[in-house]
Amino acid sequence: MEKQKIDLTFDYLSELFENADPELHYSSPFECLVAVMLSAQCTDKRVNEVTSVLFKKYNTPQSIASLSQEELEKMIYSLGFYHNKAKNLIAMSNQLINDYGGQMPTTASELKKLKGVGEKTANVVASAIYDENVMGVDTHIFRVLNRLGLVNQKTPEKTGEEFSKKYPKYVNHDAHFRLVLFGRYHCTARNPKCKNCKLNSFCKYYKEGVKKCL
Repeated sequence: MEKQKIDLTFDYLSELFENADPELHYSSPFECLVAVMLSAQCTDKRVNEVTSVLFKKYNTPQSIASLSQEELEKMIYSLGFYHNKAKNLIAMSNQLINDYGGQMPTTASELKKLKGVGEKTANVVASAIYDENVMGVDTHIFRVLNRLGLVNQKTPEKTGEEFSKKYPKYVNHDAHFRLVLFGRYHCTARNPKCKNCKLNSFCKYYKEGVKKCL
């Protein structure tokens, strides 16, 4: 039954989202990393608005490192948590210059060594840019996988670990972004579209009779 549930899930997600492309805009591995770091607690749409200006002049480790924290804060102020984000971006850029010759690491394990880069960010970038089979679990994926009953965990980290062990076939770039999009537009935190969802026949959240789904 577990195999049937996971296959049905991703067959449905493939129908909903034929092209599983990230909604963040970037044109290089470094821009991808910066955009993902900026996206914490913020919408991709707003990040794209900021980076469309930022990346015109500051899209390399050297250019970001040349900024003072105050200068960078002014550019990313609207994204929230701008103080820590600016501090981490400058520290990360200096680390790339000093420890990696200005080049991006190409694995999640190496990316996690960078300042301000946690497991989710490292996995998202490694999956999107380098096709590494790792799962970056954000709030959307955490919600979807646990609601469906595909995993049963209390944290994003544990969710990623269980999912990767149980369903290695679906630990990839396309699966990641389809889960994100499903959580963002269908299995939303509030008022999820349960009635019209083809997965409600086995969805734990729906079966438990959550009022929002009825």
